[in-house]
Amino acid sequence: MRILITNDDGIEAVGIRSIADKLSEKHQVYVIAPKTQKSAAGHGISVHSPITYTRLSSENCKLRIAADGTPADCVKLAALYFMKDRLPDLVISGINEGSNIGSDVIYSGTVSAALEGAYMGLRSIAVSNADRYFKEGYELAACFISDNLEKIVAFDMPAYTVLNINYPPVRHRGVAIVPVGMNMYSDSFSEVEEGVLQISGFPKTDGADENTDIIQIRKGMVTVSPVRLDRNDYDCLEKLKKGTALR
Repeated sequence: MRILITNDDGIEAVGIRSIADKLSEKHQVYVIAPKTQKSAAGHGISVHSPITYTRLSSENCKLRIAADGTPADCVKLAALYFMKDRLPDLVISGINEGSNIGSDVIYSGTVSAALEGAYMGLRSIAVSNADRYFKEGYELAACFISDNLEKIVAFDMPAYTVLNINYPPVRHRGVAIVPVGMNMYSDSFSEVEEGVLQISGFPKTDGADENTDIIQIRKGMVTVSPVRLDRNDYDCLEKLKKGTALR
């Protein structure tokens, strides 16, 4: 299988190395990832500047490219340039250093890279290790993906939809196929020096739905959540059509 791997933590991050090493044992792995840290880059792409890149030692992979661009840029580079003559069978974004659950998916460069793959017609998944300090989690998450790869590829995925997979901060106790939850952050800015503001905060999960990734990950479950590009609110659309006389 031809597999494209990218991330938002940078090409030398432990997560991307873990999954590339594992999957290259049996598959053709191509790594095209940001040169530096791009966490929370969202779905941005570089439209106003060229993208520079460096070919790195391939190690156990077919190709390793460090690009001075966003995670979504890296998927575009693969599909439109480096792998255009023979596209990947699967795009894997990760393994992210930290969770991408709940409202994280709005900001996540990891999830956005997978969604870019889906946008370009490629089967794609995002993978995260919920606790970046749970070092064993990277290998465990890589093994989980490797063990379930055939099932993931065989699943009849709808167009423009990706699987957002999070590995818990312990050896997993099972798999929970659940929706992405809604959580808020206790964000605030502090002035670290004159004219320089730094944001910080933590997720607030009070009142979160039990049947979502937010709670299930805390129970030691691998969470699998389908996420799609379609942002339309169809219920609201119909209400607007029927009840709003805009002119």
